[in-house]
Amino acid sequence: MKLKIKFKLSGKKQLMPLNNQYPISAWIYKVLSKADKPFATMLHENGYTTGEGKQFKLFTFSKINFPPKTWKIIPKSDRMQIWARKAYLTISFQLPEQTEKFVMGLFKEQHAFIGDKISGIEMEVESIEAIKTDIPNTDTIKLKSLSSIVLGVDVEGEKNEQYVSPLHPEYKALFLKNLVDKYRATGKENFGIEDMDFELAKLYTKTSMQTIKAGTPAQTKVRGYYFEFELTAPKEMIEVGLNAGFGSMCSLGFGFCEVIEKG
Repeated sequence: MKLKIKFKLSGKKQLMPLNNQYPISAWIYKVLSKADKPFATMLHENGYTTGEGKQFKLFTFSKINFPPKTWKIIPKSDRMQIWARKAYLTISFQLPEQTEKFVMGLFKEQHAFIGDKISGIEMEVESIEAIKTDIPNTDTIKLKSLSSIVLGVDVEGEKNEQYVSPLHPEYKALFLKNLVDKYRATGKENFGIEDMDFELAKLYTKTSMQTIKAGTPAQTKVRGYYFEFELTAPKEMIEVGLNAGFGSMCSLGFGFCEVIEKG
């Protein structure tokens, strides 16, 4: 289930941090908690859990999109200047169809502040459109990441994971296992890694470094990669990836992808 949320802005110049994925995620949770706290708590604290105890919050989102020539990155800073009057954001959920109208209702007429203690932008929700997730009737598709994909490996002697590129020798196994774990978190056990394959098609030189919880003691830097890939998997598993994101930290806006070619 995908929701395209359109915003209206004042058109006056505003500053937004480049590290804006965490503030967007926080706004999404804030909207959910205002309308239905048990539902938000389920997503935020528990999410969906596998038999191994791994937890996933099965949603992701795109970047905020502004019309051309209505924004710019300020040189030698961590800010964007925005003077747009319109913007939109797509949020993708792995949720039952019967919750669609309920979730849409949560975002109606909401106000959004996307920023930090230094600066941010003010937006009002103007309209919401439900977009059907288009799943090709084939086992092999080609996809493109619209937000960077994050995966990490544990390194001996290191406290945190090392974020790796799709060229890493373990990447394929990490990518497929992550998708299987997400699929099983929805309560299904039909398929496993043996039913899947991943092949890198094109790696973009552009990468993404986001600082999560910037300016706080919990600050951490996360690196993701943009690329195109071919995925062979049962349709049900492809749907989970498109709805919930591919890779890790999807509820922070990583792993948002689109289908660009059927296999």
